[in-house]
Amino acid sequence: MGIMLATELNLVGKLIYNYLFKWITTWGSETELLGAFAITVIFFTLFLKIVTLPLDIWQKSVTRSNTKKMAIMQPELEKVQRQCGDNKQLYAQKQRDTYKKYGYKTLAACLPSLVTMVIFFVVFSGFNSSVRYHNSVVFDELQVVYDTTYEETYADEILGGKTPTEAMNVAITSAETAVVGSYKPEKFLYITNIFMPDSWKNPIPDVNTYAGTGMGKLGITDVDRVKYEQVMKPIIQEYNLTDTGKSRWNGYLILPVLTLLLGIASSKLLKPPEQPKMPGQSEDQIKAQEKTNKMMTFIMPLMMGVFSLFYSAAFTLYMFVNSFISTAFALIYNIITKKIDEKEKDKIMSITVKK
Repeated sequence: MGIMLATELNLVGKLIYNYLFKWITTWGSETELLGAFAITVIFFTLFLKIVTLPLDIWQKSVTRSNTKKMAIMQPELEKVQRQCGDNKQLYAQKQRDTYKKYGYKTLAACLPSLVTMVIFFVVFSGFNSSVRYHNSVVFDELQVVYDTTYEETYADEILGGKTPTEAMNVAITSAETAVVGSYKPEKFLYITNIFMPDSWKNPIPDVNTYAGTGMGKLGITDVDRVKYEQVMKPIIQEYNLTDTGKSRWNGYLILPVLTLLLGIASSKLLKPPEQPKMPGQSEDQIKAQEKTNKMMTFIMPLMMGVFSLFYSAAFTLYMFVNSFISTAFALIYNIITKKIDEKEKDKIMSITVKK
């Protein structure tokens, strides 16, 4: 197996770029307000949510079932705790036996977080692959435009009697004009380039961002840096600088903020049921446990917030749409199950009264 180059698409990247994006450009390329790649991101997110919907429903169903079982088990667990005293090993065994007796699934509490984390990084890898590939394709195409225009103009100027220096200057100007005219940024609403972060970053990556490695860099190392600066110079001047020469932001941090807030809301709605306290726990230990659980609620949203600042607005849009759908689904699911639980409770109460 050969080594994958930085500009090659991985499996998820191929699905996003080669299939969805290229299909959408056949009919959605004129949607300048949203942009074809933004539509691609939304379609991909919807597709992924549909594929993972059975797992999501199963997880919520198991969590709901566990919550009910925990309410039933709690008196028995407290009784076992009193019987075992400070013997934690015996209590742990009795606790497992009680879980098995009632069919309580301990794995269900951590499985959703593990699956979510795996999907997050797989999709992140796919979007990074697509972003690198797109930027590489754009540069390659513009390089062809630059070189072709330069060579044709230079030859025409020489035939017209210009000196080599004069012909070169005219050819450079023509090549730069042709490059600016050929470049069409992939916009999304207020964001100039969806393949760059919705932040203070410039819309067009400079050579250090393009060829550099690390957080927020594209990592396309096999590039002629001098050639990149030569070809991209007029576009960088056009899009990265204001009329007064100041640096221009690619976005206004709106998507990262919305993604962070939605992520926190989603984490609270999808919070797993609390586990019973172990015997012998002090108040300080209980508070420390609660503090840890609270901190875990914010880890994923904070991670999403950091990623949205340094990586493409396309991936941030994915995180936002994904969180929005997850939050909406959780709200609808909670409303429906709450009504079902109330009906079951009323039914039990009516049977009890009749007896």
